[in-house]
Amino acid sequence: MSNGRTSALLAWCNDNGIIIDPRIQVVDNDVEPSQASPVGSCFGVEENSSDFGPPCKRGLNIYSRDQYIPSPCTLVYIPKTAILSVRSSFLSSRIESVPYGHGAHLSLAVALYGELLRGPKSRWYGYLQSLPRETVDIAVFWGDPVANSTLNKDFGDASHATCNVSEGGACASCKQLRDGRNAMAWLQVTEAVRELNDLWHEIHQYYADVVVPTLCAVGSPLQAKSASPIPSEEPNAKVDLRFEGMEMSLSGFCHSYSLVSSRAFWVDAFHGLSMVPIADV
Repeated sequence: MSNGRTSALLAWCNDNGIIIDPRIQVVDNDVEPSQASPVGSCFGVEENSSDFGPPCKRGLNIYSRDQYIPSPCTLVYIPKTAILSVRSSFLSSRIESVPYGHGAHLSLAVALYGELLRGPKSRWYGYLQSLPRETVDIAVFWGDPVANSTLNKDFGDASHATCNVSEGGACASCKQLRDGRNAMAWLQVTEAVRELNDLWHEIHQYYADVVVPTLCAVGSPLQAKSASPIPSEEPNAKVDLRFEGMEMSLSGFCHSYSLVSSRAFWVDAFHGLSMVPIADV
């Protein structure tokens, strides 16, 4: 059972040599599979923009069908030509390939971000359009309105002034941001908060020093002119996650970084840290 997003993903998988065992199925979290039992992990994020319909949990799940699956068993075959890495991205000649550590996360994040910004021109578009459109709720971004502006670009605006978390009246975006702020408050007297602050500063600096110059070099003159080298000058600017235009922003890069942090695999010595379609569901 599938909708437009999963249909596009499965068609892309077929075109790129990814073979999925017919005894399992990939479905959206809001699509109720008939007589299916979950056998894998699920990842869901809330989408609250009216452009994507009413708010609902949106994430891909792997379900078994009604046939017994013995163990051990290979359920998915994924050729290395289908993975997205620094080495395979269109920015490969412009990004330093870092084998491990935080540098590997940052390098893959900019490679992924570049492909997201290309939209349908990216050869991974069928895969990319299936990814969560909002920043994953990882600790380094807890409660930060800039990093989470893909989640709620106008957090704090008048339209959210009536949100009341204590009475259950807040929108999901405000709840997540405020939950993050509450979580960070608990960490203020711990070593963890210093580690997270240092990490956030490194991400912010990498965006200014590496991401903006790299993407401006391959983007249109208009894009290069509009991109601010200092991210905090335009905290509410965001990448169009519907893939309709090329617009850089710190929040857009944070979105890509969160996807890498929550989904990427170390593949081999050549590709290093990579995004692996289907395996990352």
